[in-house]
Amino acid sequence: MTDILTAMGADDTLHYMQTYWKDYQGHDETFWEHEWGKHGTCITTLDPGCYDDYVPTEEAADFFSRTVSLFKTLPTYQWLADAGITPDGSKSYALDDIQSALSQQHGADVTLGCEGKTLNQVWYHFNVKGSLQHGQFVAAAPDGAKSTCPDSVYYDPKDGGGDGDGDRILHG
Repeated sequence: MTDILTAMGADDTLHYMQTYWKDYQGHDETFWEHEWGKHGTCITTLDPGCYDDYVPTEEAADFFSRTVSLFKTLPTYQWLADAGITPDGSKSYALDDIQSALSQQHGADVTLGCEGKTLNQVWYHFNVKGSLQHGQFVAAAPDGAKSTCPDSVYYDPKDGGGDGDGDRILHG
């Protein structure tokens, strides 16, 4: 993905990803390829036939540029801090409090993922009016379960230290 983004002139997107959209095991390129394969390839408006004057791999650059742009509108850490929920490896939080804080700010329920007792993922759901490239993203409720977490979870600091058994950093 690095080569694609560089070739398409999406250097700002790539720099942001290299700084903030990190794989928790340090395999950023593999993580981004997974995200493209799982999410980007399913978006119909990214089909090469939907482009005027299509340039190969243009759709991947559009996917990541739009994803980063959308991500910047979702300050998960700040929203949780505003609700008095801060990373603390020795303190657990009620899952309902985390869900409420994020859902209220997002405008729809979010999905929370845990490894064991440790919160490690937040999924925001949207419907898009128009194409991914130019459309309006509207907060939407998840299609499935809102959580894979127990009722009380740890929200570990980014260094992974804490009493939860996941010891992973939060993605989302």
